[in-house]
Amino acid sequence: MMRIFSFIDARLRDARLRDIGLSRSPEVPCPEVKRYCSLILNTYLWFVISLFLCGCGQHSQPAPRTDRYSVDSLRRLAAIDLNAAYQRVNEGEQNGELSKFESADLCAHLTYQYTDNYALAIEYCRKALSALGDDDDEPRVETLYLLSTIAEAGKDFQTCINACTEGKEVAHWNKMKFEEHSFDYLVGKCKLDMGLKDEGLALMSSSIDKAIQVVDGEGEYGHLIYFVNNLINCYIAVDNMEDVLRESDHLERLIDEMEAKYPQAKPYCDQCRFDLHSNRAIAKITLGRPQEAETDFDQALAFDFAKSYRGSDPLLHYYAAAGNVDSVLSLLNHFPYQENDTVQRLYCRRLLRLEQAYRVAGDTAMANLYQCRIDTLSQLIDRNEQEQGVAVNAAQYETQQYKMELDDLSKNTKKMNIILVVLVLLLLVIILVLYWKNKRKMAKSAEELRQKTQSMEQEMTRLQKQVHIIARDNNQTSPQATQQAAKSLTAFIEGQQLYLNKDLSRALVAKMMGCSHQTITKMLNEIQPDLSFPDYIKGLRIAYALKLIKEKPGLTVQQIADQSGFYSISNFERAFKTITGKTPREYMKGQD
Repeated sequence: MMRIFSFIDARLRDARLRDIGLSRSPEVPCPEVKRYCSLILNTYLWFVISLFLCGCGQHSQPAPRTDRYSVDSLRRLAAIDLNAAYQRVNEGEQNGELSKFESADLCAHLTYQYTDNYALAIEYCRKALSALGDDDDEPRVETLYLLSTIAEAGKDFQTCINACTEGKEVAHWNKMKFEEHSFDYLVGKCKLDMGLKDEGLALMSSSIDKAIQVVDGEGEYGHLIYFVNNLINCYIAVDNMEDVLRESDHLERLIDEMEAKYPQAKPYCDQCRFDLHSNRAIAKITLGRPQEAETDFDQALAFDFAKSYRGSDPLLHYYAAAGNVDSVLSLLNHFPYQENDTVQRLYCRRLLRLEQAYRVAGDTAMANLYQCRIDTLSQLIDRNEQEQGVAVNAAQYETQQYKMELDDLSKNTKKMNIILVVLVLLLLVIILVLYWKNKRKMAKSAEELRQKTQSMEQEMTRLQKQVHIIARDNNQTSPQATQQAAKSLTAFIEGQQLYLNKDLSRALVAKMMGCSHQTITKMLNEIQPDLSFPDYIKGLRIAYALKLIKEKPGLTVQQIADQSGFYSISNFERAFKTITGKTPREYMKGQD
């Protein structure tokens, strides 16, 4: 972004103004100072390293001054001898210390700030633009903004609008929001100067509102303050004094905020305060509040900027609004017309001050005379601007603005579509995950059900085996079964009632019978397939317990459990209920 003072230095005419600090203070850093100082510092470092490598610098040369090509150094030189400043820039380009772009950019600033030759300044800007590469978007935006500013100051509306059109497009695609709004502001100013009052003021005001939302840094604050101050001047031009006072309060807050954040910008803030008080004085004298106006006007005169060429314009306006013809003529004589003023709107504005002063003073004849001159010159300027096609360019700029807004809307629509697609895909993923989890849960439940069913089947099989043993014992098993088990396990265990031994185990039975475990298992299979030894013994013990309950109804549960071979009453009750479906006590009650 261009320096804070690029807007206001164009009309600084005398060396005294430059000496009182209205140009950029050396304490205020700017992009060019950083760039040039960095270039020279890097050159110096490489030079020192080369000397060290080649032998301690026996052939060393004096290092160049680091500020030789800085903006401040060239301004100080231009204040004394402008041609010498041009020559220094040319030397810098020839010896390679300045690029073609830097050289043309510096010449454009010098020409704009220290001459009235706007055409030459514009030409330097075009040379700087031609020296840039395709990827140099940021310096291109800065140079186009400088070109637009110079063209607007010189009332070259066609060049201004064309530069704004290109600059806004580059700024838009590089997301340089503040610069984009700045180009809008300049176009609004052009429209206002072309006579499109409502459109111009609306565009200027809207661009300021948008710029306030993205302002950041000293340079952007300076630009924003200039925008508001210039908008106040435009309200004064259309005689809207209430808006002048309203915007003045807004401007004062911005100045205080900038001075608090950037103390080094006080010279610029003081100049803005001069504009603030002088514009308030103009608005109040026009609204019929002379005492308040005089207070603000005295505050404005306290600033040195009131003695400058540009500072004369608000003073002229105040004297004209007060009907002080002598003071108007005195200022016009102190700051005479320049040759090119007679073909610009600045000349019309000065004639308007005289016309206004004579009319307020009651000299209608002189006021009408100046009014006729103003009307004739305004018609000539309007006709020349129409012939240059400025109105067409302004319409093209509006078309470009709508196109950019449409592109932004299209981008936002695409983003919304993408977000919608992502949400739909996310929803599908969630549904698939939930379906997968539910499927796994159902599969797990089915597996658990299958295992439980299998376990129940095994338990039923085991119970059937035990019931079979009990039934065989109670019902006098068939002769065939008895014959099969006569020489087998049943004869040995049941005949001797070994199952009543609480410590009985398969190993003990195998040892007693003199056979192996596998033989015991085969014997059990002869009784019933897949019958285990614990189930076999448990079935015999429960059968014996049932027999005791029938034969000895007076026994307790504990006594029955002990006599049946169970270690504890809990094991007995659990086994009894598993086989019979009832607890021992319930079964005993049923027998009663």
